[in-house]
Amino acid sequence: MAAEPCKLTVIVPADLRRRARSVAEMRGEHVTDVVVRALQEYVAEALEEADDVRAVIDFEQRLARGEEGFEDWAKVREELSALPD
Repeated sequence: MAAEPCKLTVIVPADLRRRARSVAEMRGEHVTDVVVRALQEYVAEALEEADDVRAVIDFEQRLARGEEGFEDWAKVREELSALPD
């Protein structure tokens, strides 16, 4: 079930508003559709970045506790070279 829409008021530069309206008109959409899509993409990207940051922090904490380690690149390359084609 989709969330109930609510009103959000934002202040944007006049040029950005004109460009958003132009894009909406070219696509046969309302400017609200353009803004909602852009906001959805921005939020999704920000959340993905936050997940990446949390993963790095988690790894660093495991590394500090001695639960993780780094592999020697030369050793990894040697093992990869030994694999059959």
